[in-house]
Amino acid sequence: MGNPTRAGEHLALLYRGADAWGQWRDHHRHIRPNLAGCNLGQMDLRAFDLSYTDLTSANLQSANLQGVNLSNSLLCGANLVEAQLTGITGISINFRDAQLARADLRDANLIGGDLGGTVLIEAELSRANLIGCLLKNADIRRAEMEAARLNRADLSDAELESANLIQASLCQANLTHAKLMGAYLYGADLSRANLRSALCAQAYMVRANLEDINAEGIDLSWSNLSKVNFKGANLRGANLRGTRLHRAQFNQTCLDGAVWELADFQQARGFPA
Repeated sequence: MGNPTRAGEHLALLYRGADAWGQWRDHHRHIRPNLAGCNLGQMDLRAFDLSYTDLTSANLQSANLQGVNLSNSLLCGANLVEAQLTGITGISINFRDAQLARADLRDANLIGGDLGGTVLIEAELSRANLIGCLLKNADIRRAEMEAARLNRADLSDAELESANLIQASLCQANLTHAKLMGAYLYGADLSRANLRSALCAQAYMVRANLEDINAEGIDLSWSNLSKVNFKGANLRGANLRGTRLHRAQFNQTCLDGAVWELADFQQARGFPA
């Protein structure tokens, strides 16, 4: 929770307004503001520089942080439910175990951030920059992530059921044991991603790029995989039962031990006879 006296002093300074806060920060660049555990719920913080700030376990529910600089800040365990975070700069931010359900993070730059264990249920993350982020064990069910950039992100064991990942970039992402049942991945780029033992049943993946993926033991049963590029993919032991594989590409694809009972592979290229 940090030093309560210092946190109280910094909270009082925050209440004096953005100008006073900015002047104090300009003259005390060596001090990391401490607002750990403070109640900032529903506050309008758009004019405040909150970079390098300790907001551990702070209450920011429904707060307006649109466009705020939160780079290198600590928000571990913070309550940001329904917070407005559109367009924030949050490079290397620490959101570990934070509550972000229904938060608006459209166009946010969170590159290299730690979002391990965060709750992002029904959050808005369209076009967010999540390159290289840690999202291990995050709960991202029903989130809007259209055109989000998740290259090299760690989404292992993440919950992504019914998430909208249309046109998202997940190149080289780690999705080991991730749950993507019913997810929407139309046109998504998952090339060179690790989907080993991922659960992707009933997913909509039309035109997705799965070139060179490692998806050994993946469950794709009853998914729509029409026009998917599986070139060079490892689908050893994959469950393709009931999938729609119309015009999918399987050139140089490993399908050893895969199950494709009831699959529709009409006009699929490279699929074994």
